[in-house]
Amino acid sequence: MKRTLHERSLEPEILDGPHHDPAELAHSLEQVAQVNRWLGGMRALCRHLGPLVRRGSGVSVLDVGTGNGRTMRELAAWARRRGARWRGAGIELSPQSARLAGGDGTPVVRGDALRLPFATRSFDVSLCTLTLHHFPDEDAVALVREMARVSSRLVLVNDLERVSANYWGARALAATLWRRNSITRNDGPLSVLRSFTAPELLEVGRRAGLRDARVRRHFPWRIVLEGRT
Repeated sequence: MKRTLHERSLEPEILDGPHHDPAELAHSLEQVAQVNRWLGGMRALCRHLGPLVRRGSGVSVLDVGTGNGRTMRELAAWARRRGARWRGAGIELSPQSARLAGGDGTPVVRGDALRLPFATRSFDVSLCTLTLHHFPDEDAVALVREMARVSSRLVLVNDLERVSANYWGARALAATLWRRNSITRNDGPLSVLRSFTAPELLEVGRRAGLRDARVRRHFPWRIVLEGRT
């Protein structure tokens, strides 16, 4: 299949398949978590959450598409260091990933991100990291709308930006650090092709009904959609 940056790809990612070798899946999800940590994903989330996560404050957060739960665990540790009271939960459709995410006792619910099994305004914040690009355009809008429904304060979508620098960077990682894992080797570059440009992501937020929707770039690899509910 010809691959281009001009339009979003809808080519399926291996990760979205129904079953994977458990060891390879765990390794792939950890590689994704490492990239999120090294290349700005965690810093971006902390910057956007910073005004809410302060000493003595309390905040409840839902992580949509939590994967192996690494993002939620690292955010919880960061919040504790700042002296905040943190309540977090994850939701994950894949039973294999959900088992990995909840292996240390982290609250994880198996469920569909398009029909979140939570009451309206159950959390202060809902966020998703490297998740939205797995959905076609209309489902992406529906997902963000659901995130807004269950949030009382803030929605954050943290994802890759579909630009050439990100694509060729992912290709380089696929040829080196990811080369021994067939899931990450294939899905890393493809994730960029499936991702949104900044204007496209902003349009998703607006169509989902977010108030004060805006998209910020975070060096070197990320864009974050932020909106109020």
